[in-house]
Amino acid sequence: MAAAGEEAEATDWALPPEVEVLESIYLEELRVARGRGRWEPWEISITVHPATAQDQDSQYVRFTLVLSVPPQYPNKAPEISIKNPRGLSDEQIQKISQTLRSVAEARLGTEVLYELIEKGKEILTDNNIPHGQCVICLYGFQEREAFTKTQCYHYFHSHCLARYAQHMEEEILMQQEEREQHLAPSPKQEVGVQCPVCRETLVYDLCALKAAPPPQHPLEPYRPDAKTLQHQEELRLIFKKQQEKGGIIDPEAERNRYFISLQAQAKLTQRESCVWCLEHGNSSEQGLG
Repeated sequence: MAAAGEEAEATDWALPPEVEVLESIYLEELRVARGRGRWEPWEISITVHPATAQDQDSQYVRFTLVLSVPPQYPNKAPEISIKNPRGLSDEQIQKISQTLRSVAEARLGTEVLYELIEKGKEILTDNNIPHGQCVICLYGFQEREAFTKTQCYHYFHSHCLARYAQHMEEEILMQQEEREQHLAPSPKQEVGVQCPVCRETLVYDLCALKAAPPPQHPLEPYRPDAKTLQHQEELRLIFKKQQEKGGIIDPEAERNRYFISLQAQAKLTQRESCVWCLEHGNSSEQGLG
């Protein structure tokens, strides 16, 4: 009887047929880790991209959506997590998570997995612009600047990536020459230029990258904030206090401490001579009188 009850519960469970539909839609994109029993959660994951009519070169953002579906689904919402985001800021990731959780909570009691996946795709389509900065020059991406998206979904100014790739190619060539000089065995797998972020081997066209114009770095004047100004004032007061107590050594004053100026000595001698002449001149006049 107990076995029959469990079989009936499994038959009534909406998750298995829903997952079959998702697998028929997303094919190999969908990953499903099925629980070993009716009362173990299932984990469903899929890498979500913006809708760009299959133009992968125009997909600048992505993330992996992981749905942990509890046994009580659909009466209990799945746990939602976002992993391996690319081209998204922390603020965007947080907003996406909040939006998907709101959708899941609003649809309690109904099948919602397909809607969550499509909602994630819709959000990426509306935000298909890379955020962050080029990790080579540490500047952000300006409008109409030439930048490159690697296969590992990291972004660089094309000009910066060209300089980096050329430098790394020269380094690899030098290492190969050193191994040949020392008759050391070369590695079984040829090492290529690696991504400076994740160390994955890069695929690139160096000539095309070198043809790109350099990025236009914004020339913004430095304006210290209130905290910096306060810190500067504190340091100024400390410096003044140490100076009054003789705790600050002036290198210029120390160098001239025992310096004798011949010019000053000559002026002093000339003045003394004038004083002597005046004194003796007055004495002579008094004697004649």
